[in-house]
This record gives sequence, structure tokens and C-alpha cells, in this order.
Amino acid sequence: MTITSPSTDPHAGWTLEAALDRLNEIVGRIEGESLELDESLALFEEGVRLLRFAEGVLQGADERIRQLLDDGSGGSRLEDFREEP
Repeated sequence: MTITSPSTDPHAGWTLEAALDRLNEIVGRIEGESLELDESLALFEEGVRLLRFAEGVLQGADERIRQLLDDGSGGSRLEDFREEP
């Protein structure tokens, strides 16, 4: 994890994969351990921030894909995914 100052996003510099791994850790702790309310809430809040980060990454990827598939006339050319043999 990248060290950041308290005023910056604590997940800056993270990858989608790192965020999903941390989310899995958080879910495991919340579901598997008997935690104090404050700790549970702190983990839940971190999970929400990570989820929003992951959604932003996925939305950005979707926008990039749509730009790559732009048909040049303002529309998108979406094609079904075909697996190669």
C-alpha cells in the first residue's frame, strides 16, 4: 500500500486487484470475528470506500472501451465477445 498523508485518499495508487483483495479481507473479518461495534463500523466504512474506488476503476475501463469501439459517427460499435479457438 502507498503511504499517503491523512488529507489524501488512503487508497490512492491502489490497483483494482488490491482493492478487491482488501475487500475480501474485510468481509472475512466482519463475518468471521466477534468485533466491537467501532471496529466493525470502521471496517464497513473502509469497505464502502474501496467499493466506490473499484466502481470508479470499472467505470473508467468501460468508458475507455467505448472510446476504442467508437464508430466515428458518435455511436458505439459493440460486438459480442468471441472466444478464440
